[in-house]
Amino acid sequence: MKRFYTAATLLCLANFLLVGAQAETRLHPVNYLTIQEQSSYEAQRLFAGRVIGSQRAEIGFELAGQVMSVSVEDGERVETGQVLASLDTRGLEIEQTELNSARIEVSTRLAQVDKDLIRLQALREKAYVSEGQLETLVSKRQATAAQLAQVESKLQGVALRIQKSKLLAPFAGEIAGMQLEAGVLVAAGQPLMQIVQSSRSEAVFGISDQLGRNLVVGQPLPVMGDFGEWQANLISVSQNLDWRTQTRTVRVSMPADAPAVDGNTAYLILPETRQVAGFWVPLQALLEDVRGTWAVYQIVSREEGRFQLKKRSVQVLYQYEGQVYLSGGLGSGDRVVSGGIHRLAPELHVILAQE
Repeated sequence: MKRFYTAATLLCLANFLLVGAQAETRLHPVNYLTIQEQSSYEAQRLFAGRVIGSQRAEIGFELAGQVMSVSVEDGERVETGQVLASLDTRGLEIEQTELNSARIEVSTRLAQVDKDLIRLQALREKAYVSEGQLETLVSKRQATAAQLAQVESKLQGVALRIQKSKLLAPFAGEIAGMQLEAGVLVAAGQPLMQIVQSSRSEAVFGISDQLGRNLVVGQPLPVMGDFGEWQANLISVSQNLDWRTQTRTVRVSMPADAPAVDGNTAYLILPETRQVAGFWVPLQALLEDVRGTWAVYQIVSREEGRFQLKKRSVQVLYQYEGQVYLSGGLGSGDRVVSGGIHRLAPELHVILAQE
């Protein structure tokens, strides 16, 4: 019986040693990185804005009247001087005809007065007419000439109103926001449509005061959106702040071959250096901790070739393109797990995968 217990004890001891040996060989290998602490980091600031045509104008008729015809559609491309719409000019054409008749009548009278004046001057030299008769005829000629000038002036006014009854494109561009139909009555100066220059676009952003001070006109700036990412050139930076948003207005010129169109949402990317000490780790190294906080696994050396995991709380300061900038109780030379944290636990003994 004693031999039986001794054998059982030896068997248990052998099993224990075997399990220990297996545990020794089953140490979990982990990928790691060595922290390099730095005094600051560069953040990529993203500012939203919109693409606009380099020229945009709201246009309408200078005169009030009834719209006779509309020659363009919303979104149509137009050229400089192209007729976009016309007012009813029948009343002006009738007035123009009446004034033309009046001009012919007054011109005829003026021609007759000139003939009479020449004849009277000849008779005056022979003393057949008095000086008063001649002066009367001269006065009549002056009045007739004034009437003719008045008629000519009215004709010019009517011609100008007929000309202004046509709405012309002030520059080449694209029609947008048209609010016009044939037959409607419009007021003088009423905005009826927009024309946007689409050959070269610009983009406008509102950025922080400090970043705006560091920009130089002409420098290239990255702009992105649904149209892709392009290098735009800085045109202007406002010297004054918008009191509502406390931002500076920045205007950039988009490349001629950029497919950005008026109304596109655009994003301006500007680097900003922040003087905060910390270190970079991959996003997959972050471990969600209690109450919305974050942590990483620090690799602490225990024995030669063996290590243990310690959970260290950290503060997330910035995240960009899969990298996270952290601050916490770690410094240069410390090693942290760089991935695969879902298979790990605090205090777990591990080995380094790279070794």
